[in-house]
Amino acid sequence: MRSGVGAAFVVVVLAGCTSAAPRPPAPEFSTQPLRARAAHTATLLADGRVLLAGGCANDGCGTADAAPHTEIYLPGHGFAAGPAMRHPRDAHTATTLADGRVLFVGGFTGEGRPPLAEAEIFDPRTVEFGPGGSLGTGRGGHVAARLPDGRVLVAGGWVGLRAYTASVEIFDPATGAFTAGPAMPGPRLGAAAVALPDGRVLVTGGEEAPQRGLATALVYLPGTGRWQPVGPMGTPRYKHALAMLPDGRVMVTGGTTDDTRLLASTEVFDPATNRFTPGPAMGAERYKCAGAAVATRAGLLVACGDQVESYDGRSARFRPVPGTRQVWRSFPTATALPDGSVLVVGGYDRQIRTHRDAAVVRPVG
Repeated sequence: MRSGVGAAFVVVVLAGCTSAAPRPPAPEFSTQPLRARAAHTATLLADGRVLLAGGCANDGCGTADAAPHTEIYLPGHGFAAGPAMRHPRDAHTATTLADGRVLFVGGFTGEGRPPLAEAEIFDPRTVEFGPGGSLGTGRGGHVAARLPDGRVLVAGGWVGLRAYTASVEIFDPATGAFTAGPAMPGPRLGAAAVALPDGRVLVTGGEEAPQRGLATALVYLPGTGRWQPVGPMGTPRYKHALAMLPDGRVMVTGGTTDDTRLLASTEVFDPATNRFTPGPAMGAERYKCAGAAVATRAGLLVACGDQVESYDGRSARFRPVPGTRQVWRSFPTATALPDGSVLVVGGYDRQIRTHRDAAVVRPVG
């Protein structure tokens, strides 16, 4: 992130399409996503494309995609069908590896089914999915982050009926295998995590049992393989989001304390002091925001809830992005594009009807 971009925003709804491609066969581009999805992932690839993968595609979100569909968004062109995943999944994680490949871990294929243990890897050079090893414990609703040495930390999540875990596993790209890591002090589902500039991984909140939110936070210390308590936050919260600010601090946005009280509050974590301080309130409550908060050049943008809001670090205020008043969105994705704009895709409404739409939110000078 860099400062120096103004706080004014406009929304450009995707329009126009093209079948142009550097070589045959030319992909057929759509101005909107090819299918509805929520609780999916959207990953920016090194060449500027965005890979949309998995998610629940039916109203009610009782199952993941009927087939393991993906789509690829090409800025300036639109959406095209991507390669099939090896497994349908939602509430999974997607982590970019040091070599540009993407590791997909865990998630669910449907209500009443055990969470996935199988992982897979997308290679943008071949545009194919391949095996990525297997977790020792299948999980969904967990967190994941890449460590400084290129390995991937996977922590917490749902492992069975009303069963949350504190267990940790670490994926090594050199071996393609997961090994057990140091467990967190307690179980967490619906937490949020981000890799800090100093190499530590911050994990905030989550619920330790149904409707019992946590205010505690931890950092994973890669050099020692230990967990260190930090904070705590001022408010218990889960199903919230984290995003880095231009100055290296981390903003915690929204969530819920118990699935009934939704939060418009924010907190800011300072890696230099390991403390949280109150942040500016958002204009609306926001909930089920994993993947929906993203760093921008001026601050951050949050796309869950009923309107997109942006935070400008210079004014230290949240403002609604003009033209983005919308039906409620739970578990959409927001992806920062190379030109500074943000791609917002999908989610579901208060009746759990899954959205099939997208928009590009564009910062302007």
